[in-house]
Amino acid sequence: MVFRRTGKTYVGATPSKKRVKRFKKSLRTELHVANHAPLEEVVAAVNRKLRGWSRYFSVGTLEPAYRTVDRYTEALFRQFLVRRHKVPGRGNRPFSNRYLYEELGLLRLEDRRRMLRLHALT
Repeated sequence: MVFRRTGKTYVGATPSKKRVKRFKKSLRTELHVANHAPLEEVVAAVNRKLRGWSRYFSVGTLEPAYRTVDRYTEALFRQFLVRRHKVPGRGNRPFSNRYLYEELGLLRLEDRRRMLRLHALT
């Protein structure tokens, strides 16, 4: 791994691109078109997957991987809601990040990482 600021290398653990890709595929199976479960159940299932994956990969340099998974989850969930509610376009306006995270209660891995750091400091 390479420090962003100094450019020096260091030994560090991070989820591989292959693992992140595999996790994204598992999210796609949860948010497929034929899933007609109530929205609360879908959110709970996705949160369970996100929580489990983040607990498994909880050591090392995680920000890039967590950011990638968060952005992918947002886009995939938005696409799922657009298909479910037959909304034209990409759904950025009716299904904003605020709606996804605050109203539906979707788990954000970047926030989770920050919270773990704060708990470790206290």
